[in-house]
Amino acid sequence: MDLVCFCIAGHWMKLLMADATLLDRLLPSFLPFKCNDVTVDNAVCTVYVVEEPMDDDKPLSGRLLCKIPGVLGHCFSIMETETEYIVSIQLIENGVWHKMFSDKRFEVSRVYLSLNEKYAGSLLNSFLMFAFAQAAVLHQTFLVHASVIVRDGLGYAFLGKSGTGKSTHTALWQEYLSGMELLNDDNPAIRIGTDGKVYVYGTPWSGKKNCYKNRRAELKALVRLEQAPFNRFYQKEGVAAMITLLPSCSSMRWNNALYKALCDMLEVVIKQVLIASMDCLPNKEAAWLCYDEITKILNNK
Repeated sequence: MDLVCFCIAGHWMKLLMADATLLDRLLPSFLPFKCNDVTVDNAVCTVYVVEEPMDDDKPLSGRLLCKIPGVLGHCFSIMETETEYIVSIQLIENGVWHKMFSDKRFEVSRVYLSLNEKYAGSLLNSFLMFAFAQAAVLHQTFLVHASVIVRDGLGYAFLGKSGTGKSTHTALWQEYLSGMELLNDDNPAIRIGTDGKVYVYGTPWSGKKNCYKNRRAELKALVRLEQAPFNRFYQKEGVAAMITLLPSCSSMRWNNALYKALCDMLEVVIKQVLIASMDCLPNKEAAWLCYDEITKILNNK
């Protein structure tokens, strides 16, 4: 098998597949993160693509942890056995269930997938994101559902459910505030550095926008957005700050080790980074108010 290495949020991820020349077609968003050095031995996770068909007649045994419609296709599910997790994705109703088998730390995973099928790239991308998101939690890093804007090496992340206007808000910052640049529009990584600072990184997962940047910025603020007929900014601290962040973080609540690692990181983040929520309209006044409130609070620290 061909070995390909990626550096994401400063961590190594290994992918083993039959033909690495397919990478450009299957995973174009990963190309800025690709590394030519395949001798690294400290990868946080390794994913094998197995193109041999699974024995679908053999029933899977294990405990169903969740089955969620409308996620990563028609349906998404996770099962747990004594030794591993089984992550399944069904793209269309009554369609094939594509599966990834991972150890309990997501350090090694096997994806059963024909790379010649129509949606192979989308499926592989989703499995890689899930595996990395879980494995990275044990290395002071987590993925968060957010849109991130940066200026002068400083990052500002906006959280919220899909459709709440995260992308619209960062676009308003770019339009009405000088020097702003989009770093990631869907799933950036947040990492606690060895210097104690909190950094936000671009990743191969940026939603519908072609914004795949292998860069980082020091994270200064995390703001949860809510649609409203007015603009109002609220700073959050302590437990309220934790509640503001937790729903947007990608980590399995069923795995005690992973979940504890995430919560420990969030405690560090809320001490270092301004946490807030904002009721807002999709207008320039919202962008100005948000930026002014963040600046005022940070300057008074």
